[in-house]
Amino acid sequence: MSRRLLSHSLVGLSMGFLGGIAGCSAPDLSQPCPIPPGATEAERIAALNACFKVMSADVVDTRLIKDIDVLFLVDNSTSMSPKQKAIAQAIPAFIQKIDATKSNYHIGVTTSDVGTLPPGKTSFPGGAMETRCNTLRGDDGQLQNKACSARLMTQADMMSEFGQACKGTMNPLCPDPSFVPSNAWISKDGDKVNVSTPSAMGLTPSQIAQRAFQCIGLVGDFGCGVEAPLEAAKRALDEHLPANNGFLRPNSVLAVIFLTDEDDCSVQIAQRQLLDPAAISCGTASTDPEHKCFNLDYRCIAKSTVCNEPLSTTGLKTNCRESPGNFLEPVDKYVKFFSALRPKEKLILAGIWTPSIQDFQSSGGTGPGKLFIEGAGTDVRTDVLNRGQQMNAACLAQNSAMWTTDSKGFFGQAQHRLSSFIRKFDKNVYVERSICDPANYSAALDSIAEKVVKALNGDCLAVKPLQQNGAPACLVGFVDVNQPDALPDTYLPQCSAGCCNAWATAQQPVASTPSIQTACMPETKDCYCAVDSKVPAPDTRCTDTAVAGVWRAGNKPVDSNKVVSFRCAGTRPPTTASYDQDQSVIDVQ
Repeated sequence: MSRRLLSHSLVGLSMGFLGGIAGCSAPDLSQPCPIPPGATEAERIAALNACFKVMSADVVDTRLIKDIDVLFLVDNSTSMSPKQKAIAQAIPAFIQKIDATKSNYHIGVTTSDVGTLPPGKTSFPGGAMETRCNTLRGDDGQLQNKACSARLMTQADMMSEFGQACKGTMNPLCPDPSFVPSNAWISKDGDKVNVSTPSAMGLTPSQIAQRAFQCIGLVGDFGCGVEAPLEAAKRALDEHLPANNGFLRPNSVLAVIFLTDEDDCSVQIAQRQLLDPAAISCGTASTDPEHKCFNLDYRCIAKSTVCNEPLSTTGLKTNCRESPGNFLEPVDKYVKFFSALRPKEKLILAGIWTPSIQDFQSSGGTGPGKLFIEGAGTDVRTDVLNRGQQMNAACLAQNSAMWTTDSKGFFGQAQHRLSSFIRKFDKNVYVERSICDPANYSAALDSIAEKVVKALNGDCLAVKPLQQNGAPACLVGFVDVNQPDALPDTYLPQCSAGCCNAWATAQQPVASTPSIQTACMPETKDCYCAVDSKVPAPDTRCTDTAVAGVWRAGNKPVDSNKVVSFRCAGTRPPTTASYDQDQSVIDVQ
């Protein structure tokens, strides 16, 4: 399902309808909005929204076969090869669960590398000591469909952990590099997967998709160490790249899965000059040295984080949080972006990353998540400082040597931005799991798959509809799937009270639910419902808005070329008000 709060003209809607909505929704202009004294920003927005109503444009996908789009954001910096191997080993069960929904799905992979150079620069003045980062855009969010073996340039690459995972002599994950999709992503449509290779003969669509992911999901560890997973995920989905167009479909359930072992370093473009890799040693006289005092790998957290102890010294840091006004993009920029892409009922976000600094601190300084700074042995100059390794890392896998030959171990480095980002969403939207628990990557993907399956079962409106003469103030009708913004040729009536009550009380409010079929079968015409959910917590759906339902008379099959347009006047929920990317809406007074 897709939804928007309209900012364009509603040409074609009946004047009577608009007039009715106007009479229903116009606030009493003689009275100010009752904003409580000392109200928080959220309380202020909620109070304003109680006065001013908006028109939504929701598209409900009533087709039996739905669409699922899954984006994997995979960190491709050094240290990530063993994590990529572990997620690729765990992927078969995840794809099997997605495949079992009988949906059409896209699975795309992109990396955390968006480069570091400022616009107009081909190198930094001091020369590029970090050649991996010496680009303007890096992968720029482009979806990757290259077999991992094509990334092996030298014999040393072949002998590395990445090379052995991809095409080694013991259980390689991509022994046949022909298992790559013809698009920039894996696509399953009906019983066909977009992988054309004789080797796929006799395999199920699920098996083909699994093998394809194991080839393209191993993106290597050759990318920039200034990881920007939030910016990269945004770029993958913001349609600025023609190569990615078609991956994200208008009415799909969207899942974005992050795999990274460091915090987000999405630097503001105007501040990129601060990423010049040239570093100098600075003394401890200043508790807040310049950016160039730190090596590039450590610079991001050192200059975006403030703790009780200076980040220019070694040891455990306490009471750490993001420094206001630092050189990174605000986390809310990405919260707004993803909130605008999908309603919470059709969005799943997952972070397989390091446990957060906040959790370490709230637990009284126990468990994973700590920020501990080390020098290079006895050398504690600022330009050699970095986050701790092994037991001083933020997390370390049990039996680490079983998972990697790296002397640093299977570790994760301290983070706070990523958890801060994901926890701004409704708790039902996201999953967080530890990067340092590879034995349970399958369980993590299981949790994500469960949310995807649940998201397929029912739709929610973007607003809580106003009532007009006992009916929702909505215009509802079928439109072409390729023109979801079009106005319907004809409009559907509201279903009977009994039918709509069945939609309200169903845990899975879809037309195939037996209780809905029983209650709605007497309907003589196609009709719709827009009702408050009556399902008890914690399974209540659409808690801030309304359940959207469409019944076809006689339970006729749904036209595969049609979706349903819901245009309803109502009150938008506080979460939408806080993170509506397009702040312009129609005032229906």
